[in-house]
Amino acid sequence: GSSRACFATTAMDPFISLAGGPDAAGVDIEGTAGDSLRSSGVRPFSGGRGVGARAGRPGHRSQASGCRARAGADAVRVLLLLVVVGVALCCAVAEPRREGSSARLVFGLVVSPGSAARRRLAEGGRRGSAAPRVRVARKASVEEAFFDEAKGDAVGRGSDGTSFLALSSMPFVQGLEAPADAAAFASLCRRTQAYVERCQASGASFIVDFEGEMPGHGGEIVTAAFLLTDAFDGASCLPKEVAEGSRRPWGVLLDLRNPECAQIVKQIMESTTIHKVMWGANGDIQSLMYQQRPFPLAIHPAAVVDIQLAYSAPAKRMGMRRMLEKVPEWLLRDLPDKDQPVDFDQFHALNRRALALPLQRSHAAYAIDDLRRIEAILKSQTPPTGSYEAARSQTEQIIREIAEDKLGLKALEETGNYFHKTMGKGGATRRALAVEILRHIRSLRIRGFARFATYLEKQAAGALPDDFSIPEDLSFYA
Repeated sequence: GSSRACFATTAMDPFISLAGGPDAAGVDIEGTAGDSLRSSGVRPFSGGRGVGARAGRPGHRSQASGCRARAGADAVRVLLLLVVVGVALCCAVAEPRREGSSARLVFGLVVSPGSAARRRLAEGGRRGSAAPRVRVARKASVEEAFFDEAKGDAVGRGSDGTSFLALSSMPFVQGLEAPADAAAFASLCRRTQAYVERCQASGASFIVDFEGEMPGHGGEIVTAAFLLTDAFDGASCLPKEVAEGSRRPWGVLLDLRNPECAQIVKQIMESTTIHKVMWGANGDIQSLMYQQRPFPLAIHPAAVVDIQLAYSAPAKRMGMRRMLEKVPEWLLRDLPDKDQPVDFDQFHALNRRALALPLQRSHAAYAIDDLRRIEAILKSQTPPTGSYEAARSQTEQIIREIAEDKLGLKALEETGNYFHKTMGKGGATRRALAVEILRHIRSLRIRGFARFATYLEKQAAGALPDDFSIPEDLSFYA
């Protein structure tokens, strides 16, 4: 009186072929189980020579007992096979897949993916691949994880709408609130350091720029700006195409008056796996290595590419304004013209800060805008040699020379030559150069070089008022 049905399923085909014979082409399902299978869309069938043959049909009573016997034997074989498959699956889970292999274990058998699966693997990238798509995917997840948490912190905007996180323990950018207390600032620093560590692990590329007062020996860089970019492949030193309309990255603006922020800059700049792209890096590199005020930075940059060197010689560098004339207008549409935010010489001639702190919103935006300008150059220009490899080699050589020239004699000589060319002209530029020379010499005395370049020092002092002097601690006048 009970209903009997037999079903076929492709999912069981591996079992069927191993269970033996055409009689194993089905499994008995009785009563409500058969109804349930029909309602779920599994195809039942009856009749034939297999275990699904109805035993009560006329003319087949003599076959019924044999059919039931075969069904019992088949059930035993299936149960034994299930045990074997279970063991095989456990082994497949426990045994890691071979590095670089796309094959996998299914029911104890080695199965290679089909063409569609291979395409998905190619699009997703294999472990250890340096394909640009892999890097882009990592970048998006790294950024989202960090900046989604930062939305409640001090966030500013560049001229083109680029968001940036302003990181400082004190008032840094006008209109942006500093962290509520030391604990909040420490938490933000830890999150930023974790973000940088993830960028290190992914081999990310940053565009980097520093702003401050007379960068170099005796000068002071005040801000460090970083922007994650997909437009540069650090492994090959090649520019990369970026899809139009892709997600615009955030920037980070750090206050180098804070030791904690300086430590984050050190973490980025000394990393050999984070690739840094700069434009005109000499003075900034000197400051990173030898700056004394408000505390010694002692940062030794690595993996830096000064792309200015790809388009001009070290002795006669092309200015960014001139380079931007070659960039398509649509890439600069939302950015202002490349102009200095203030007349630096007018302030530096009096040993005063040109960028007063806290920064005006326009001055902070200027720092972020320069990152976007450098990225526009990466996106639209190709070096004459086809890659930035030569520029990277030149940058590495310059960093070695700066490290070996601990007194900055070459830089001092260049500034002195420029100062002599302005002789008889007067004006703020000549006085600003004189102040830069005196600050350089003062910084050497702070470092223990008591008597140095006294002749050049006298010449520089002669271009300034008699009562003018550089403070012993290299501070600036209000």
